[in-house]
Amino acid sequence: MKRSPEMLDVARLALEGKHSDLRLYLAKLVRKARKEDPEYAAQLEGLLKAQPSRSNGVLRRNQQQEPSLSVKEEPSLLREVSVSADQDLLMDQALEGQLQQILLERRCSEKLEEKGLKPTSSVIFQGPPGVGKSMSASWLARELALPLYVLDLTAVMSSLLGKSGSNLRSVLDFARSHPCVLFLDEIDAIAKRRSDESDVGELKRLVNILLQEIEDWPHKGLLIAATNHPELVDPALWRRFDMDVTFTLPSDDNVRKAINEFLGSDAHEFSHVLDFLVDSQRGESYSNIKRTINKLRKHKHIDPEGFESAVVNYLIPDAEGLSRQERISFAVKLVREFSFPKQRAAKLLGVSRDTIRKKIAEIQS
Repeated sequence: MKRSPEMLDVARLALEGKHSDLRLYLAKLVRKARKEDPEYAAQLEGLLKAQPSRSNGVLRRNQQQEPSLSVKEEPSLLREVSVSADQDLLMDQALEGQLQQILLERRCSEKLEEKGLKPTSSVIFQGPPGVGKSMSASWLARELALPLYVLDLTAVMSSLLGKSGSNLRSVLDFARSHPCVLFLDEIDAIAKRRSDESDVGELKRLVNILLQEIEDWPHKGLLIAATNHPELVDPALWRRFDMDVTFTLPSDDNVRKAINEFLGSDAHEFSHVLDFLVDSQRGESYSNIKRTINKLRKHKHIDPEGFESAVVNYLIPDAEGLSRQERISFAVKLVREFSFPKQRAAKLLGVSRDTIRKKIAEIQS
């Protein structure tokens, strides 16, 4: 039998009853095994994901559970989100560095604790809609091999406002009871500045509850809040988070990567208009890019012959309203910058090929 130092570590943590540390160590083994033995990694990851969901109810009904591992009943306000096993994130270097820092601190938690430190346990994501905040929460849950719960903040603000505080506390108590990732999306809906005169007392009480909870959030789990409007979030609450992560609109390189990813099996069909697509989607969010690419893919399969005209008309909605000079300029741009054949550009923009040729010659002279 081949000796395995990993097995010794697993046995030690299990026998010492360090359930949370064992889960983190197994998550590390999953990441290590993904390249060497993907099938084994998937099986181990499946076991890690299955355990928390069963412990919420089914496990208690079918077998005796140790008191130290007991989990409170999941509040109806929460929904558990399945995490994709092969989900990759599109992110710039700075963002990736911050997310990897969270993982690194978990792997080195024992070293940190020896020095009186603890890993990051609360994070706030800020940035415009559609730039990957929710996907990043899901990615972190996968990498940590922890269940992901999303709080419905509109449900917290029930019709009976007096119950909102107890609703929020039940969610937080549940999330604290076992290692998990709790995602509070659009936290500005409840965590407004307490100086906001239009606010009601109940909302202010909710902010106070969050202030009490975030600073002492258990480091075995991870609390992630997200906002599209950071200016609305109470500054006192903001300071309680261990880390502030800013999301921005994708760079040109990431726009290209996103388009290629969203094109999927149709990428080769769009290769001749790829540069045009990248140019047209500059400054858009990932969600908007995905929406555009999906519409164009559908059109490609439904009407292959009219596809290129659809690309121009869809990406330049006012193409028909352009003046003749504007159409000539755009046709020249298609030819010079995106390698469109002159004949095709002329047909798409309703100008003559000879006009395009002459305009290009003027520019080059």
